[in-house]
Amino acid sequence: MADRIDTLAASMDELDFADGSLDVIWSEGAIYNIGRAGVRSWRRFLKPGGVIAVSEITWLTDERPAELDEHWSAEYPEVATASAKLGVLEAAGYTPSATSRCPNRVGSITTTDRCRPGSLRSSKAIRTPMRPTACRSANRHEIDLYERHSHHVSYGFYIALRNHA
Repeated sequence: MADRIDTLAASMDELDFADGSLDVIWSEGAIYNIGRAGVRSWRRFLKPGGVIAVSEITWLTDERPAELDEHWSAEYPEVATASAKLGVLEAAGYTPSATSRCPNRVGSITTTDRCRPGSLRSSKAIRTPMRPTACRSANRHEIDLYERHSHHVSYGFYIALRNHA
């Protein structure tokens, strides 16, 4: 399939694709850079019936500890429950197709024994689930919050189809 896939290094909010030219847009742990505006602005690039697949930090409960709520509300004010995120997709002209919770994730990092607080190496390298060799610096506070409150927050994965209208 390599001859059917093109990659591009570009700003997420300044893409230069022709309207209706893409079959799929996949954003793994990155759409937060432009937030809800991403699902709205990227819609025009998809062919009718085209697919958008994104992962997003997601509240798993309506009520949560204040320290967790304060952290994520400051870091990413668009954090919301899965039902609210599905509503964002619907309001932007998509039909949600599937959603699931991504296990053992906080932000774009995977929580493994290697990244639990106190076990981080000096490099603080954490492997991401989609690219095992890719690393990012971990935020120890964020990991600690996740370790203590993972029943309140995780990453959700959302797949939706562009409506024909």
